[in-house]
Amino acid sequence: MTPTRRNKSGYWEPPLAVTLTFLIFVVARYMQWGARRDIFATIRIEFLLGLVLTVACAFLLPSAPLNLGRLKAAKRVLIAIAMLFFAMIIQIPFAADKELAQTIFVDRVIKFAMLTFFMAVLIRSPKALRWFMAAFLFACFYVTQEAARGALNGGLVWENQGIMRLHGAVPIYRHPNSLAGVAVGVIPFVVFLMPHVNRLWIKALLLAPLGTACMCLLYSGSRTGYVAFLVFLLYWWSQSRRKLRWLLVGLALGVVAMPLLPDQYVERFKSIGGQEAEGSSKESRIEILQDAVTVFMMHPTGVGVASFPAVREELFGREQDTHNLYLEVATNLGVQGLLVFTMLIISMITLSRWVRKRMAKCLLVLKSPLKMELSDQQRDSMIREAGYIAAMASATEGFLVVRLALGMFGMDLYEVYWWFAAGLSISIGMIAVEVVRKSPPSRKAGPAT
Repeated sequence: MTPTRRNKSGYWEPPLAVTLTFLIFVVARYMQWGARRDIFATIRIEFLLGLVLTVACAFLLPSAPLNLGRLKAAKRVLIAIAMLFFAMIIQIPFAADKELAQTIFVDRVIKFAMLTFFMAVLIRSPKALRWFMAAFLFACFYVTQEAARGALNGGLVWENQGIMRLHGAVPIYRHPNSLAGVAVGVIPFVVFLMPHVNRLWIKALLLAPLGTACMCLLYSGSRTGYVAFLVFLLYWWSQSRRKLRWLLVGLALGVVAMPLLPDQYVERFKSIGGQEAEGSSKESRIEILQDAVTVFMMHPTGVGVASFPAVREELFGREQDTHNLYLEVATNLGVQGLLVFTMLIISMITLSRWVRKRMAKCLLVLKSPLKMELSDQQRDSMIREAGYIAAMASATEGFLVVRLALGMFGMDLYEVYWWFAAGLSISIGMIAVEVVRKSPPSRKAGPAT
């Protein structure tokens, strides 16, 4: 295995065998192979692939170090990750539920953080980033298409809270809110990448996960998902250059689409501020939030990793978790953990915005009529690369916006989403530095802040 390779465009690339293993790991992780086939569960396919990748990345890292000297924003992401780890570790000995805290930290935090490590080491070129996104979107498409088929044949639809709700086919996506979460997380990547795809067949492939994701979102009956989708539309609109035109288009589409939507899902959305068809989900959530605030006021330094339910049961005789990301962080990790988590989010968004800014400057120069020491082919290639990286930065920020919106109604501090976004942010930042280095204004580029 050759430790150091660069492709014709000058980007560092890992050996093909490692890349293929990584892509298989991504597909296995998001499709949940272990829950689908007994043989995969028996051999612990994700752990096995992860172990191979850990050894490979440790071997490759010396030849492909994370050169973040000029990328201060990426260094801040790594610092925030380290601080978040520290904030969790120091809580474990004092956790109200020590056994659960240790299990969650090992089985979720450390396990999911390895994805960030794999991405940062292995995704160093636009080509590698495209292959990663292809694997990710394929896996998400498989998950959403099997649920969409379950909606059409009725196999995955049954009554929940007074309406017929769509469920996922594997345990991790079984709950309608979980299915809606993975579905709405696909949308930013399709939406922002679509304008940068020239080949019609690739556009058609991108439309497939978009269609199944929207179908899953609608039929899940998830008010959390609906709110996150609307928040993303607002973010998408804020990034557009022709705001008035897209506002009018959106209003027109809304007028046409609303009469076509099933009444039970329209009423489900309206119940956010009104009466539910069945049950008392809103009242229960309000009660949970009140209990969480009380626990936080009693324990401002936190009750420990994943320990809120244990404390809540002891104080109030009720077990449910916070159903709110921000109160989950506050009650589990305390004020200090909330500050560190906020730092992580801000650092990722700052990095994405730096990438967009630098890519915009590169595109401005590359598209100018000035004579350069570049052939037309080289110029076109660099324009495509800069445009693609800028689109991925916007998509990553959009994904974070979606997850933060979902966090208003769900607790996912110990899920993979933040590690996925962190790895993507760091990789995109490092690729952007290479694009700037190769472009005509690269010698004048200052450090990222």
